[in-house]
Amino acid sequence: MDAAVALSAGRTGHTGLLDGLDVDDVRCDPELDGIVRVAAAVTRTAYATVNLLDGAGPRQLSSHGFTGAPSPEEASISAVLAGWPPGVHLFPDLSTDPRFSTNPWVDGRWGRLRGYASVHLVSDGVTIGTLCVLDERPRVFTDTDRDRLADLAEVIVGVFARRRALRDLADVAAAEVVARREAERSHAELVRSEAFVRALLEALPVGVVAADAEGRVDLFNRVSREWHGLDADPGIAIDDVPEVFSLTDVDGVPLPPDRVPLMRLYAEGSLSDVEMGIQPTGGPVRRVTVSGTTVRDGVGTLLGAVVAMADVTTQREMEAALRAAAVHDPLTGLPNRTLLVDRLGQFLPAGRRGEPGLAVLFCDLDGFKPVNDAAGHAVGDEVLVSAVRRLQAAVRPGDTVARIGGDEFVVLCPGVDSPEAAQVIADRITQAFAAPLHCGRGSEHRVGVSVGVAVGGPGDTPETVLAAADAAMYRVKDGRRSARALPA
Repeated sequence: MDAAVALSAGRTGHTGLLDGLDVDDVRCDPELDGIVRVAAAVTRTAYATVNLLDGAGPRQLSSHGFTGAPSPEEASISAVLAGWPPGVHLFPDLSTDPRFSTNPWVDGRWGRLRGYASVHLVSDGVTIGTLCVLDERPRVFTDTDRDRLADLAEVIVGVFARRRALRDLADVAAAEVVARREAERSHAELVRSEAFVRALLEALPVGVVAADAEGRVDLFNRVSREWHGLDADPGIAIDDVPEVFSLTDVDGVPLPPDRVPLMRLYAEGSLSDVEMGIQPTGGPVRRVTVSGTTVRDGVGTLLGAVVAMADVTTQREMEAALRAAAVHDPLTGLPNRTLLVDRLGQFLPAGRRGEPGLAVLFCDLDGFKPVNDAAGHAVGDEVLVSAVRRLQAAVRPGDTVARIGGDEFVVLCPGVDSPEAAQVIADRITQAFAAPLHCGRGSEHRVGVSVGVAVGGPGDTPETVLAAADAAMYRVKDGRRSARALPA
């Protein structure tokens, strides 16, 4: 998608957030790439990108769905939007907007962009870049899309701010530790330096931990004490740190001594943005990113090592929530079509002997449209939620129920390799809808269900087995209509 180069920012913003930040540190970064993929997923667009305006020309830090390239400023859509008031700007179809309809990336000379949305990345009131999503088809953007793009923009600015803060604070802490070591030559200097370092470290909003040349932990600031639940003990050797302070990796597995960031510094010299968990006794796990360096005197003698830690727990929870929202139906909480197709690809047998089969049940509610028409969409939503409870109660514990449309659901039944066995589950679902559905408003609604069955085999793809189950569902629905039309 060469047309995506039109997203290269064409204006220059500047803020202290970017001063001293090596842009190559975040270019093609997995964390930033993940945020861009989430942006495309939650807005249902084919492409997404992050552009940085840092005074050195447009920089495209990360992209999804295409490989970008420089674009003339006069042809850049993002260059125009960079001068607009900060916020989220949504364009369902650029070809119908007179401000952009003659742009070469829109009118067909270079590309045919249609759906487009952009949100400013703002720090201290200055636009430092943009997060953009786009498509070659018109898109209908919702208020939810607007809110999620704004949330993701805050996450991206937070990534820049955290990396800048960790770099600055690690440098400050290292410099002060050097000063403290050298001040040991004079008692008066030592007292003054220790007082200064103690005040500085206690005031820092990040955790700082240091160890001496022999690897004994000898410095904990206030934030670190709060996070670990313990104070520094000069008798604690680095080998004992993981057990004493309950350090884990990002999956919650206890860290061995040689993977503890503070100990790694003695072998590697410096670290940047290493992620780990801290779980104090009786408290929840805190996710932190760690940067650090060894400390040496003027002639290169090792004095110790120091790390600075930033809390990213809330940011990781927000990212996880956004990823979950991208693959789940917001009304029912069920997997959506994207997650359904992914699971189908995992469950379908690849043709090897002895592999378990997979049945796919396509379920379409009968009589749901009159409920929406007569009682309104609010009641219709309650009826859908009630129908989901019926579906989940009728299937087996290991089966997956997904919502793929308004009143269309699909059930994946792993290990079911015959139409007869699948029909038993389908009949159970049909019977579950024999009684009226109840909603929270005290009303009853009689809604049935037509269930089409298909069994996936070697050579099937998610698309083919879904199409087969869909066709089977319509045969069931047509058969019922024909039966009702027969004369008595």
